[in-house]
Amino acid sequence: MARFQALEAAGLSIVALLNRRFAERDGGVGLAAMLANTKQLKTMALNNGQLIQQPSISVFCYRVSVDHETRPGWSAVANADGIPRIPLRLHFLLGVFAATVEDELLWLGLAAQILEGEGVLTGPLLLPVTMPNGTTVNPWNPGDVIQVVTDDLALDSMSEAFQSLNTDYRLQLPYLARVICIDGAPEPVRDPVATVAARIDRVPA
Repeated sequence: MARFQALEAAGLSIVALLNRRFAERDGGVGLAAMLANTKQLKTMALNNGQLIQQPSISVFCYRVSVDHETRPGWSAVANADGIPRIPLRLHFLLGVFAATVEDELLWLGLAAQILEGEGVLTGPLLLPVTMPNGTTVNPWNPGDVIQVVTDDLALDSMSEAFQSLNTDYRLQLPYLARVICIDGAPEPVRDPVATVAARIDRVPA
């Protein structure tokens, strides 16, 4: 279970893992990962990626969905303890910004190697977040685990996504992070209602 900041924290944790391993394995070229939104992807594409350090890996979170496999179980738990929970999946694309197609394939392969070998985030690998007011919040509870696995995304769907961004297609690899279970405010568990039946004998007139 986690607080509402867990979605942001999951994205930051994935980027931090990639950057930590890039520093060890990229041969000193300075490969960097970053969270990117649609505006940043448009800007990077229009400027041929010159606004960011190259080579770079973009982590573009394009969808959040409910994890229907675990939702019934969490609903049963909520019915018992009064705490509502929603299990979520974070879908993202790994994109590469590099000078040549050879470099794109090289660094995308490195990112895939890292996430395949260390695709389970728990404990100190799950980072806190900094709120807009500057305070640091750790949304995770002891025992929280996030699994990062490859996702299935049809080529047509990926092409449509880039058409909506009005940018040229970039080499991408789809992933998802599961299960990010966000808990709600506790609700009081109401005592079961007991029905009492009373027999009233009719008095003869």
